[in-house]
Amino acid sequence: MKENNLLEISGLRTVFAPKNGKEAALVDGIDLNIPKGSTVGLVGESGCGKSMTASSIMRLLNPPVSIAEGQILFQGIDLAKIPEKEMRSIRGQRISMIFQEPMTALNPSITVGKQVREAILLHERVSKRDAKERVLKIFHDVGIPEPELRYKSYPHQLPGGLRQRICIAMAMVLEPEFLIADEPTTALDVTVEAQILALMKELQSSHNMSILMITHNLGVVADICDEVNVMYAGQIVEHADKKELFHHAAHPYTKGLMKAIPRVRGDVEGDLFTIQGTVPTAGNMPAGCRFCERCPYATDRCRREIPPLTDLGNGHQVRCFQREVGT
Repeated sequence: MKENNLLEISGLRTVFAPKNGKEAALVDGIDLNIPKGSTVGLVGESGCGKSMTASSIMRLLNPPVSIAEGQILFQGIDLAKIPEKEMRSIRGQRISMIFQEPMTALNPSITVGKQVREAILLHERVSKRDAKERVLKIFHDVGIPEPELRYKSYPHQLPGGLRQRICIAMAMVLEPEFLIADEPTTALDVTVEAQILALMKELQSSHNMSILMITHNLGVVADICDEVNVMYAGQIVEHADKKELFHHAAHPYTKGLMKAIPRVRGDVEGDLFTIQGTVPTAGNMPAGCRFCERCPYATDRCRREIPPLTDLGNGHQVRCFQREVGT
């Protein structure tokens, strides 16, 4: 793997394969690189395979879902192949994850302090007293007021913004090299969202950590990401540097996402732009381009053939025939 990459995914294919049913690819042959110290965005609608990609990296898959093909190289270690015991030593300590919904990510019957403390005791031989002191410090570092009081609180006693900070504290307490943030600001108001993103950037800078930011919010991408991967129906359809993507989006799906961003420009007339249709289900993909049924530029070729990921230069890649012919 390249020296400047912390993690390299190549040809990852995660499938739903019931014993008496048809196999369906939930993540279908994706390539994804995470450079050291960078924040990489993974963007797309719900149902595109973003969270399944994260679960594949963390090896948090339950049968009949499994990794069928591909490599997930983390500093030369193939996470897709190593035994579960070895994966447990990496998960939480070297690679950590902020889950999408803090209320379901936290155990409602255990105080939040003990839950974060457990992450330390699971991976390190330290006393409960020392572990508690580290929890109180990380609570302070992530901006949780009155750490001693919050340590004894249950999840339902905390507002959404504080629960999310608890989840960040749990993910950060062991100072991981790689953090996966799955929609970390969903359901938070814009003020709290800005605080959480600022906190993540501060922690990244202080720990030289790499982040995979999974989101459907292009505002979050613009704020925190260095590179962006646009995902649709289990495939990466566009990859570029953040500035390149926002100024020169090439895939019709990416352009649709850009046009759907609400803007305030004086008097607003008409409805917000929407991409017609829905993401196809894993077991019912089109024969050709997976976006063809929703794309206003689709041709017969698009409906017959699967477009390859084409390099446009400057690290900009797009999966679209129409871009190839310059339309």
